[in-house]
Amino acid sequence: MKELDLLLVRYLRRRYDAAPSDERVAFAEFLELPDPDIARYLIAGDVPDDPRHAALCRFLVQPD
Repeated sequence: MKELDLLLVRYLRRRYDAAPSDERVAFAEFLELPDPDIARYLIAGDVPDDPRHAALCRFLVQPD
């Protein structure tokens, strides 16, 4: 989904390199989730059970 790609690439460009290692690990784990789950979290607004993923999602959906 192009919308998901845009959100994820924006994170990679703006934050990933400076993010703490635990956040980078959480991001890598988040990418392993099925695409429909990622879409639910980033587009539909559902909140992941994993608090690290929930925090990551809050950052990912913040407007510019």
